[in-house]
Amino acid sequence: MSGREMRDELRAAKTNRDAAAALVIFTPQHAPAGIAPFDVRGGDVYAVIDPADPDESTFQAAVRLARLVAVATLRESEAEVNVAEVSAALTNIRECLDTVRGLKVQLTSIGTTSAAVAAGLDKLREAILAWISRAERELSAS
Repeated sequence: MSGREMRDELRAAKTNRDAAAALVIFTPQHAPAGIAPFDVRGGDVYAVIDPADPDESTFQAAVRLARLVAVATLRESEAEVNVAEVSAALTNIRECLDTVRGLKVQLTSIGTTSAAVAAGLDKLREAILAWISRAERELSAS
């Protein structure tokens, strides 16, 4: 689906549901360039969620951002919205989510390393017990 077709579809869906904003979720393979983890385009929120490894914090942030966009859209007729403040918040949210993603990668790496170290320690314990048994056999034979 082209970007124009997507916008037309979202406009029709919002009209049918009397909605102020839409939330579109893409897989990483199908996401338009530059929206990961999420972006606001044309008054709608576009997000990237990997179904194989869904990041709940990204999803929750995207839903909350869509609500903020909707509320801001509804309030535009009543009061001015500080677009610069909302944009700054969005930038900071993206940076924080990137940090969360990086820390999760590190945790996965630590978990993998920890499991490898535990397996290595188990092998060393087995080797030590085997050497102790061998030494005990030699002492018993003497």
